[in-house]
Amino acid sequence: MTDETEIEWHKRQIAGNRAALEELKAGNTAGGEVFPETLSEMDRLKSQIAQSELIVAAYEKKHPEV
Repeated sequence: MTDETEIEWHKRQIAGNRAALEELKAGNTAGGEVFPETLSEMDRLKSQIAQSELIVAAYEKKHPEV
């Protein structure tokens, strides 16, 4: 996988994970308790988003022309 291909993959992952996170958040607007599994999945998605954002930011810092 080339660097650019990997970065594009991370950008797609960020978008997809953000969408999934928003969907989980929207499903919890009815009130009541949130299942521990849901909280765990939300934390996992946030972690994956942060990791991909760091990878993309490092690449963009190294290649400002992109």
